[in-house]
Amino acid sequence: MHTKRNVFMNVFDTVMDIKGKTKDTNKARLDVAEICNRKELELKDIGRGKLIKPKAANGFTKSQRVSICKWVKEHTLPDGYASNLGRCVDLSQGKLHGMKSHDCHVFIQRLLPIAFDSLPKPIWKVVVELSLFFRELTSTTLNVEHLRILEENILVLLCKMEQIFPPSFFDFMEHLPIHLPYEAKVGGPVQYHWMYPFEKYKITNHFLQHLLLLPSFFKQCSLYSLLGSYTL
Repeated sequence: MHTKRNVFMNVFDTVMDIKGKTKDTNKARLDVAEICNRKELELKDIGRGKLIKPKAANGFTKSQRVSICKWVKEHTLPDGYASNLGRCVDLSQGKLHGMKSHDCHVFIQRLLPIAFDSLPKPIWKVVVELSLFFRELTSTTLNVEHLRILEENILVLLCKMEQIFPPSFFDFMEHLPIHLPYEAKVGGPVQYHWMYPFEKYKITNHFLQHLLLLPSFFKQCSLYSLLGSYTL
């Protein structure tokens, strides 16, 4: 679940061009000049030792960021589906901050394709594919053959992302989604082994120790049914 959060934050901060968090920095553009064949993204020398960074097609302007933040602030979700995302909005800076793991889970699976629909269509389609990958991976029921297809598709998807984002975008966290379909095949549906129910309801060790004193509790429901009842 934290892999999904970190991948989401890398994509979101880079597309939103959040200062201090975006992967598309001046150093990244130097890597582009050295490694990639994307002349339009290389730093431009305007004299007196000053360099300017051309706007990338995968980045938003300040007005676009503010527009997305207003949409998130005004958007309402069903009670219990997610926390209040409006509290994470900073309109003055045009960014979102303080998002919890479950907020990122909801955003990348349901809201990201809508929020980023003003991107160029080839880039937007890649964002949609990433959203659908995580949505299908975290389904309540899984098909082994379908997981095999996801294993193949994620490799192609990462190659598409390499054509969009700078080399510095790809650290070990962007590599980990390759292994998630296999993990789902081995461990089963993710709602039985992720930590969202515990984080959402703040189930502590002290509380779990008290459950051990209630044999009738385990007669009525298993731990798996307890966790499954709080999944999306």
